[in-house]
Amino acid sequence: MLLCLGNPAWSGTFDDAPVISVTGDGLIFSDPAEGVQPPGLKAVTGEVNADFPNTNNPKDITNCLMANTPDFTCTAPPGSGKRVKTQLTGPTPMDIMLSTQSSGGITEYYTYGKTSNLTGARILAFKVQLGTGSGDSFTPFDPSDPQTAALFDPDYISKFNLPDGLFGDGGQEEAGIGFFDSTSAEMTIANNANTLDATNLSNSVLATYFGNSLIDNSMLPKAIFWDATGTAVASDEAQLIAWYNLSAGQWQYGNLGVDSSTYLDDKLQAMADSLGVTVADLGYTGGGAVPADIVAAMQANGLYTQDVVEDLRNLNLNYIIDLGDVAGNNVTMRIAPIFAPIVEQTATPYQFATAGRLDAAANIPYLDIGNAGTYQSAISDIMAITDPVARNDMLETTGYSFLPAFGAVGFEFGQNITKGIGRPVAQTQNGSVTLSTMGGPTSWKIGDDTYAFVSAGAQKANYDRTTNAIGYDVKSHYMMLGGEKFIGNQVSVGLFGGYSDGTSDADQSRGSIDGSGGFVGGFVRTAFGNGGAAQFVIGYQDLSYDMSRNVMGSTARASTDGHQVFGAIDAEYMFGQDLLRFGPTGSLEMYHLSVDGFDETGAGAWNLSVGDQSGTVTVASAGMRGQYALSSSAQAPTLSGAIKYNKVSGDDQLVQTAFVGLPSSATPVDGFDMNWVTADVGIDVPLGQTGTFSSSLHAGISGTFSSDYESHALQLSFNAKF
Repeated sequence: MLLCLGNPAWSGTFDDAPVISVTGDGLIFSDPAEGVQPPGLKAVTGEVNADFPNTNNPKDITNCLMANTPDFTCTAPPGSGKRVKTQLTGPTPMDIMLSTQSSGGITEYYTYGKTSNLTGARILAFKVQLGTGSGDSFTPFDPSDPQTAALFDPDYISKFNLPDGLFGDGGQEEAGIGFFDSTSAEMTIANNANTLDATNLSNSVLATYFGNSLIDNSMLPKAIFWDATGTAVASDEAQLIAWYNLSAGQWQYGNLGVDSSTYLDDKLQAMADSLGVTVADLGYTGGGAVPADIVAAMQANGLYTQDVVEDLRNLNLNYIIDLGDVAGNNVTMRIAPIFAPIVEQTATPYQFATAGRLDAAANIPYLDIGNAGTYQSAISDIMAITDPVARNDMLETTGYSFLPAFGAVGFEFGQNITKGIGRPVAQTQNGSVTLSTMGGPTSWKIGDDTYAFVSAGAQKANYDRTTNAIGYDVKSHYMMLGGEKFIGNQVSVGLFGGYSDGTSDADQSRGSIDGSGGFVGGFVRTAFGNGGAAQFVIGYQDLSYDMSRNVMGSTARASTDGHQVFGAIDAEYMFGQDLLRFGPTGSLEMYHLSVDGFDETGAGAWNLSVGDQSGTVTVASAGMRGQYALSSSAQAPTLSGAIKYNKVSGDDQLVQTAFVGLPSSATPVDGFDMNWVTADVGIDVPLGQTGTFSSSLHAGISGTFSSDYESHALQLSFNAKF
């Protein structure tokens, strides 16, 4: 609550627990393993209105923003976990709103920060800003009056750098040298009072392998770590020994210590002992290839584990905030990542992920397995398109822009099956209700209270574009055989099996997915009350898919398998007798589809590796059904119809996708979130009866309508009793 009493509220120190909110694409990571408690950040104010002279070294600065560790303050020794760990998760800036109190002056706070790139794209630059508000309402402070603003200390040279364990003096591991290089990898920072503009993450070795950028979590190289516990070189964490250079196709050592030091000699000897080899067998040179037999020995040894070089995505952030008497009760610290132009210009999460993947493959040297030039040329061609919609349409084709069509094919198959079973129908005669074979597929009597049935159908559905996918249609067909056994007059059980096939064609000729597979299942029907009927269906379908995708003048092809489990509950209650009957109807359907991952072929550099997919679609329906006999004659045709409202929901997914041979990243796949109206009309025409034989013909049409989905079906069936 904000109280306004004629004068503004002033603030000059941060509250001890200052976090009001964290908004945008990011979060503060609370790490219980390191003793960091939620919300992950605290403020320590050792001296109000302090102006610390020793700003080149934070050793004696008693005011700070640091990780929320109860046992440490600003002056805790290096390596004690003081850094506030933020994670950037997308293109939108991360805003941390902090609460403040009055001080009557300016108080300096050293910021121990670290940010991690989990955006999905490499980051070329940052803006770190101080202001008020958040999101679209964020406003940087006016630096003209430092007494009434929160600004970055002009006397302190802010530093954004990769952790020293990779580039620099070796960090806290006492190795004496960074794994990749002894020189720090730092950004150039311009202090514009309310904004730190950080650009050009610079180091020659970094540029050689990873480019001048903070790479994304999905782009990290594999690495081998050694648990040196019990040796002369043991440390608190497993030690990074080697990393896999994709471009060279080999494992490479990093710098394991200063070449002339006893530390290096001890380390190599301990490694050799752990592997049962000699130091000479290790073939160690800093940055050199690891012999294949040593790699095999490490992979077979429990002391050596494989992970990724995580700190290549992490950037230390060190700066000082001069907090003046700011009007209001809070200050917003904004961290805004800046990406390559192909990434910056995207408009949807799918486009952002696709651009991030393409930009990385073109510009991160260690990922170059011979195709970087192709990707760079494609980026130039895409960016040369002046129309932003057309530009991003071309970008979309470099990814799998119709991944939701896999789920749609399975969904349409499942809908065909549950509809093909038919619906339960109750008949009322002489005041009692019985279950009828009407409403089901074509059937014939094969024994006492036992019927065989056959059902076939076809359907076409159109899906419009969603946020993260191009539109597509699905054409599907099915054939079903089964049997139904009546248990008394009010209950029946049945089994069925059959085959489905169909095709989904993506809009703009982007590609197609052909699906097919057999299915089996069973059902139970029952009649109740004076006009009620219900049905439960469950089944399983085994699926195979053949896909083609048109990309950059080539066609990528692949095949994969999948399976679907489905179930449905359907019920109605009909009132009235004789000529007219009507009543409410409703159903609940669930379809769970899993599709195996696959690798494309045929399109060279543009072939994609797509991971497993899995999701559930639920359809809840409610409406009214009615039927009307055209006369009281037993041979009179009967008209029927229904209208239902349907709520359809499905899981959003993140599917791992990559150019074949490169690390994968998450592609957003939209689940179903639709409402539609279904209308059915039909006619049943008795064809006559001869002795014990009777038959009838059913014809009907159905349509489904909404703003983003449309489906139409025609049904024709023949029923006979012997």
